[in-house]
Amino acid sequence: MRNAWKLDRMQGAILVPFSIAALISLVTGIRHAIEYHCHDLQWMGVRLVGQGIDPWQEELARFPHHYDHFVTPNYLHSLYLLLFPFGLLSFESAEIVWTATTVILSIICVLMLQSLFHLSRFHTLLALCLLWMSSPFRVTLEVGQMSFFELFFLTGAFLAASTALGGLSFGVSLAKYSFSPAAVMLFLFRGRLRFLLYAAVVPLVGLVGVWLLVKTPFLKLALEPLAVSASPTAVSPGFADLMTLLEQTLKSHVSHARQLAYAIGLFGSAAYALLLSRFRLSRSAEFTLISIASLFFVKHLVYDYIFLVVLLCFVLTQESRKIKGILLGGVLTFWFLLPLLDRSSLHDTNTYLAINCCLLALLLIFTTYLVTKAAGAPSPVPSTETLTTAS
Repeated sequence: MRNAWKLDRMQGAILVPFSIAALISLVTGIRHAIEYHCHDLQWMGVRLVGQGIDPWQEELARFPHHYDHFVTPNYLHSLYLLLFPFGLLSFESAEIVWTATTVILSIICVLMLQSLFHLSRFHTLLALCLLWMSSPFRVTLEVGQMSFFELFFLTGAFLAASTALGGLSFGVSLAKYSFSPAAVMLFLFRGRLRFLLYAAVVPLVGLVGVWLLVKTPFLKLALEPLAVSASPTAVSPGFADLMTLLEQTLKSHVSHARQLAYAIGLFGSAAYALLLSRFRLSRSAEFTLISIASLFFVKHLVYDYIFLVVLLCFVLTQESRKIKGILLGGVLTFWFLLPLLDRSSLHDTNTYLAINCCLLALLLIFTTYLVTKAAGAPSPVPSTETLTTAS
């Protein structure tokens, strides 16, 4: 009893400075969101769809109409229907509501991860504090990005008790399809075809719904988000991913460097998913590895590194202090150290990118080794719908 009381007091003492720092970071992120007007918020794209105008055509035609607050619409059609209420608001109201929604989603995501990883209340609060203190969290708020929207629905896909609910949640997450390749291939290799069919319903309904509003030919409309994403100016170079590193390295030597980099990134995602499919893993372990692998193989900017909160929750479940220290150091490096270096000391973009990419590769390799070693020998036959036990 006395030991438990001492532990509670010690944990409370630890949380006090972390909570203060987290609240300061939160207020800073909210202030930046209002100051810089959430410039990645898809408000105008949603508004245009509501008015029967194709936002992807606006981007592909090089912005002939100069709509205010228009940003590159490099998401699937379903997102513009799901965010339809935001298009009914003024931009000033929409950015406030979106910022508040992002903060609420960050809390809900951590609570979902608490359930998935069976974390204690102390570890849950610690994870939330570290997340709020991180640079990716503040950047997500500042630019009005979709990272927590994606994390919420992708977590739901791994946490859901039923195939239908999990598949539909995964289908919503496909709107931000940069996290899709490794996850889709893993579910495919595991034979979870019903799950993927439920997931496919969401983007299909989104496509049909937008098609009825904008009247663009169906097949052309279906391919437009991919065409936008493939354009040279659609997405900035990534933070630590293989796609960006290959493109930056090859572009002065190969004429189709971007296409080659994308092909290798997608092939790497598939190969990694095939490797994981040979092991019987808990949902929490799979989600941890898929989160890191998605960040590594596919192009992502700094705001998407809020997904390392999944690895952080995995870290908090480990018993070995040595393993905890190594993995926690990796998460904190990407959340606190590397963003600082980006702003101050390193002026060689390629060197900085190579360092980041190598560090993330080491983090992925080490975590994969730990998880697969704990899982034991590979399964002779990939599991199908047996991923019903949480870690």
